[in-house]
This record gives sequence, structure tokens and C-alpha cells, in this order.
Amino acid sequence: MRLFEISAQYRALESLADSEELAPEFIADTLEGLEGDFEAKAIAVAKFILGLDAEAKAIAEAAAAMELRALRIGKRAESIRAYLLLQFMAMDWKKINTSEIVIARRNNPVAVQVSDERSIPEAFWIQPEPPPKRIDKKAVKAALQSGTDVPGCYLESGESIRITL
Repeated sequence: MRLFEISAQYRALESLADSEELAPEFIADTLEGLEGDFEAKAIAVAKFILGLDAEAKAIAEAAAAMELRALRIGKRAESIRAYLLLQFMAMDWKKINTSEIVIARRNNPVAVQVSDERSIPEAFWIQPEPPPKRIDKKAVKAALQSGTDVPGCYLESGESIRITL
């Protein structure tokens, strides 16, 4: 039986507790059995949640480690690419062309290099757009908690499940 089915049966039996249709002992025994079933299923579901949380954390950690590794490998490739260019320049070679690979030294497009930012005229500067405004929920919460009315806002406390070992 699924957890939600146990919950539904439990609520149904509780509503029959004052009924004359079933003996009070039967209802009490059934409720007790359902409570045991519910507890066991809830524990199993909670353990499954903890397992999923642990797996998600492990995947996130592995992804972060892989991202760092990719950056290191990319930097190594750039460093070795610069070394190869330096050697091509030293030998004054322009190209190696084989059936397997082509290595060619080429001129890059002209690029701007900035030597002194302070001397660049204002016409060559751009101002990025500011981020869109957003609600400061911490300030709204503080205001509401202090008794100040904030139109369009209210405080609400929900419920959650906390699973600890």
C-alpha cells in the first residue's frame, strides 16, 4: 500500500471512530496497524529522499571538479599552443600539411590594446545598463515584522519536512 493510501485510510477510519457501524476495538486495532504501516513507509520515503539529496550533492561536487579540470586542461592547451607558435616563429615556418593534420601559422585580425584607460576620451566609453529593480524581500520582511504595513505583501509561514540522521 502506498503512503498516500495509508493516509487516506487513516483519515477515513478516524471519521468512523464515533460510528456505530464498526466496533471501537476494530477501529483502534486498524488505526494502530495503519500507524505502524505509515511510520514504516514514511521512514522509507525519508531515506529515499536523503539518498536523492546525497546523490544530487555528489553530482554537483563532481560537476564542479570537472569544470575546474576542464579549465586547467584548456589553459594547458593554450600554453602549449603558444609554445608551438613560438617554435614555428623561431623556424620561420608557415605551415605543416600532412594527410593527418594541418598546422598553420596565421596573422590574427587587428585588436585594440589599452595602455592607459585614464587617457581615453569619454566618447569611447559605454555605460552598461543597470540591472532591473527588484523587491528587497529582507527589507519588506523586517518592515512587516516591525508592524509597518507594506501594501501587496504579507508574511506567511509554511511547513516543510526536515529529515535528519
